[in-house]
This record gives sequence, C-alpha cells and structure tokens, in this order.
Amino acid sequence: MEDLLKDLAAAKPPTPEVDPARMERDLARIIALPRRRVAGSQLVKRFAPLLVAAAVIALVVVLLPHPTKPVQPAAPPQWWHALTRHWSLMVVGDPANPYLVEFRSTTDRWLTADTEISVIQKDGEVEPYSREDEARWELAGKPTRAPQVGGNHSVRVGPMKPAVLKTAVSGFQMSLHSNVRLDSLHSLSKDPVELKKTLENLVGGKDAYRTASLAMELMAANVSDDQRRALFELLKTIDGVRFLDQAPLRNGSTGVGVAVAAPPRFQFSDVETHFIVNPETGLPSRKLDLITTPQHGLPGYTPVAEAEYLLLDRTTIDPIVPQNVPVNGEVESPIVAR
Repeated sequence: MEDLLKDLAAAKPPTPEVDPARMERDLARIIALPRRRVAGSQLVKRFAPLLVAAAVIALVVVLLPHPTKPVQPAAPPQWWHALTRHWSLMVVGDPANPYLVEFRSTTDRWLTADTEISVIQKDGEVEPYSREDEARWELAGKPTRAPQVGGNHSVRVGPMKPAVLKTAVSGFQMSLHSNVRLDSLHSLSKDPVELKKTLENLVGGKDAYRTASLAMELMAANVSDDQRRALFELLKTIDGVRFLDQAPLRNGSTGVGVAVAAPPRFQFSDVETHFIVNPETGLPSRKLDLITTPQHGLPGYTPVAEAEYLLLDRTTIDPIVPQNVPVNGEVESPIVAR
C-alpha cells in the first residue's frame, strides 16, 4: 500500500506558476466579448411595428365619434277589422202582382283611432228572393229596375258596384245618420249598471230599442272583452228584452242572445230584432230583423234583414281595397229614382 501511495505522489503534475499579468489580460478580453441577446427583447423589436399600428388603430376607434343609432321604424298602426255580410228583402213590382227581391253584399271596415276605411257593396247583388219571386219577375219582363211597392223609388236588379270610403274619425259614431257619439271606447265602464246609464244618456232617455241597438253596435266595435261582457249583461236588463237560449248560428251550432221589439221597417211591421252572440268567443255572430206576423206572403218569424259578423279582430295588416275603385268616389246605390 505504501508503495502505491509513493507511486501516486511521484506521478502528480507540478503546480503551475501564477502569472498575474496574463490573468488580467484574459479577464479584460472576456469582458470585451459581445453578450448573447435575450429572446424576449428580440421578439419585442421584431413585432414593435405591429404593436405601434395596433395602438394607433385602438386610439382612432376611441377618439372617433360614435355613429348615431339607426332610427327604428314606427310600429304599424293597429286596425279594428270588421267583415260583415248583409242581406235584406224589399217588395217591388206591380202592387197587384208584387214580388220580393233580396239585397246581398259584404262590408269590409278598418278603423284606427283617427281613420276609417270601408269597402261597401262588396260582392253585392240584387235578385229575386225565391223561385216564385223569380217567376213573377220574369213575367214582368225581367226589368233591370223594379219600382218599390209603397215607395217613390226603384230598385236596380243585378250586381252592385263596390265603393271605397275613407274618412277621418275620432271616437265612435253609431252611424252616419245618428247623433250618438263617443269620444273614446276606452273610457266606457265595465260595469253593466254604469254602462246602461251612459247609453241611456247618449240616446236621450229610456228608449229600449235605441239603447239595445247602441249596445249591439258597441259589442261589434273595438272594445275590451270585459266591456263586451258588460254590454251583453246590460242588454239582458233592458225593459222588454227577452233572453234567447239555444239561438241558431250559421255554422249549425247555437249561441245565446236577446230579442227586442223594433220599430216598423219600410214595408214591414211587427218587427223584432234578435242579437246572437257566439258563447265560445263572446263576439257577436248575427243580428236579425224578423217579422212576428205573416206579411207579403212570408210566414211569421221570417227574417227580413240580417247582418252576419264574419270577422271581428285586431290586425296590423294594411286595408285591402279594390285597385280599380276610386276612394270616396260616387256610390252607385241600388235604390234609384223612378
């Protein structure tokens, strides 16, 4: 073992001599060598132009005035659309051999708070009422104008020309020939008792037929469901009004309604008005004038006039009118001078 240690000691290299001057030169050369660049700095310098451009764009977006919001289009007007089919009878011809003719037409009405557009005499026609009436008309020579029995005018037999009427309206007016006017339907009470007082004031007293007729017209107008129910309850409380249960509807089902004595119509007396409501919707269905006694060959309780409410609804669809009919032009009435 000692021999091995001696051999290792003999093989150890000599300790190098220290050269301070050389060490200073090597240190100075190391310090002077260029340093390796940091990767992050290189990325910053490489993408600096893009960063500057992005900053400029962001600044422009912030500083530019914001564009004005587009103007929202006004909401379309809401119309009350009422489509009604009408028919009525008239006695014409030679008083010694009279016959009945039937007037048939539809009326399309659109109403807003300040506008009413109506298409009247739509699909209108005047023709003999029954086969017996047609035979009498043919025997008379199929006249295109037949004189009224008991009147001073004649009736056009054949198609009616439609007409378009546009008027400015405000509130509710029962008819063009009535002085009954309401400034607002919304202000009507939903209480039947208060409603009855309002309607009686409008018609000028306790006139059962006029009060009932006004209530019927209002039920077909743009009132709320609560107001419509109150109007029907009001109808049942009018003096002389009779409640109708299981009243026939056109579709074969039945409704409920009221009957009230009506003043004589031209050529017809002993008239009663029936007003029938569809119980499923609460909307009016039919309004009929019937004779309660036989007249002009017709048995008692035969309808001589009817308004059938085909549609009562709110809509935003613009009115549809015939394109070839002038608005507020001349109305060609089926009743003409002799």
